Amino acid sequence: MRYLCSSCGAESLRWSGKCNSCGEWGTLEEVEESIEISPSKFSNKKANYKAITKYKSKPSSKKEKSSRISSGYEEFDRVLGGGFVQGEVVLLSGEPGVGKSTILLQIALNLSSANKILYVCGEESPTQLLSRLERLSTKENNVENIFVTNDVVVENIYNLLKDEKFDLLIVDSVQSMTSETSKGYPGSISQVRASGSILTRLAKITGIPTILVGQINKGGDIAGPKILEHIVDCVLYIEGGEFNQYRILRGMKNRFGSTNEIGVFEMSSSGLTQVGNPSLIFLDSKSAVSGSAIGSVIQGSRVVFVEVQALVVERTSEAGPLRRVANGIKKPRLDMLCAVLSRRGGVFLGDKDVFVNIVGGLSISDPAVDLAVCAAIKSAVKDTVLNKDAVYFGEVGLTGEVRGTWGLQSVLSEASRVGYKELYIGDASFKGSSKLKVSVVKGIKKL
Repeated sequence: MRYLCSSCGAESLRWSGKCNSCGEWGTLEEVEESIEISPSKFSNKKANYKAITKYKSKPSSKKEKSSRISSGYEEFDRVLGGGFVQGEVVLLSGEPGVGKSTILLQIALNLSSANKILYVCGEESPTQLLSRLERLSTKENNVENIFVTNDVVVENIYNLLKDEKFDLLIVDSVQSMTSETSKGYPGSISQVRASGSILTRLAKITGIPTILVGQINKGGDIAGPKILEHIVDCVLYIEGGEFNQYRILRGMKNRFGSTNEIGVFEMSSSGLTQVGNPSLIFLDSKSAVSGSAIGSVIQGSRVVFVEVQALVVERTSEAGPLRRVANGIKKPRLDMLCAVLSRRGGVFLGDKDVFVNIVGGLSISDPAVDLAVCAAIKSAVKDTVLNKDAVYFGEVGLTGEVRGTWGLQSVLSEASRVGYKELYIGDASFKGSSKLKVSVVKGIKKL
């Protein structure tokens, strides 16, 4: 007898109330022991094989692009890599109430004019789904092409789709599905593994694009076994808090596209609407205030300008450790930049609390925003207002040097198009021409 933790997947030989690996309570679940099969029990059936040249060649990129199915949203298609691929399995996850079901209903409505959609209701009743559908639909949508089932047995769904022709399958959610091959309760590791495997196999056999909604645990990870994320083709995550009107769609895994793209949506009373120019929401008003700098990051093929705000407070007492609060960037990155500024940048922060925020709720891991963070902190310390028509783009090293990053030409052209006048970079080898005034920052002390 074995027990698996539903939170971290750790294995234990006996049950206990607390997982010894992750420390979570009540997460150990009993799993069936695998039956040992000896070669003497194998059947005499052999696997078929043939030369790889006998298989149809893959379509060219142009044909492949045209064969994709658009979701009706450019922002969603951008993250997918151009739309849904036949037989693709997409796992969509996010915090409760972030808008997973809403955006899937809107995608179903967008495709309903020329496609037949099957929506598996595991979380809501068909009546609840219909009321939301009527609120989101318009006269252009053909609601009659959207079919609903509340049967959560994957074998029944499998048999249905083998006989009936559908163009899109939506399962909300995979944790609510059950399989006759598992004895676990719905949402358990064995049930999610079995249900996910059967639904993925179904998509590959029938060629129906499938979207699985995945719940998350309190640690922020997708609930269930990690194998669920491995067997699907694409893992999408929707970011955005309950009180944040903007939602950011990210690709965590994508076999048919890039994982660097993001899609931006705005939550309104009529559902989610796509934001064509996300830089507008990540930039605050051009007020003359110290501690604010404009940075630039590249998300896939998109250049996004963000406002970095910094607040530096001098400590009045020595009690307690120094505070370094980072919202939108990783805290270890902020700690490193503060240390570099103190040692190499001519700004001592050893007796000051530093708070940094990326406006709009965007999370950035691109080091190209380092220069904007340092400029904002320096501006806050010296209480000087930076030029709001200037953009900072560069990575800061431990020795205080500012390095250039890839995508400089894209940033130059986009900054010129938006209307910025000056660009601070760390690429000393830049010799190109631009309508902008390009200033090379050789060291953080010269900032």
